[in-house]
Amino acid sequence: MASQRRAERGRDKRVVELKSKQKIYLIGLPGTGKSYFGKILAEATGFEFADLDKIIEEKEGRTISTIFETDGEDYFRRTESTLLRSFSEKEEFILATGGGSPCFHDGISFMNENGITIYLTQDRETLIERISRKSHRPLMQGDVENRIDELLRIRSKFYNQADITISHRDATKAMNEIYKLKS
Repeated sequence: MASQRRAERGRDKRVVELKSKQKIYLIGLPGTGKSYFGKILAEATGFEFADLDKIIEEKEGRTISTIFETDGEDYFRRTESTLLRSFSEKEEFILATGGGSPCFHDGISFMNENGITIYLTQDRETLIERISRKSHRPLMQGDVENRIDELLRIRSKFYNQADITISHRDATKAMNEIYKLKS
């Protein structure tokens, strides 16, 4: 019981330490686990978790695939950018962004100026396996292996501007990396 209270106080102290930059943006290719890790990190920090793709679908009342088919990628990217920027009004959060969010409409610059960006990486084989199971990703239709390689080649210059790059999904390690930024 005492050790649990110490752990809770330690977590509370870490949350307080984050107050000056408590907006955390998770970026990376589809299938890297941004939503999964976002929930873990939100649990560890007590911050609100949100998934930008789900917010877009709720606002639009339709799937991202349908948005792409009906209105095109430009419309989707403008909507995505507007909703991403609306988060600057919030106090503290963990936001799983769409894979392209950092790459359009100065998304990476906006996120870096307004919070901490964490680039989640994943090995190629795992990405291929995960994405092959899910056909709802509009930019991942067809030859998944080539699409992953192409998107990574194009998007890496944006992703590599993140404050932190991680391949693990350990909230404590991620928080330690955030604290190192602040020291």
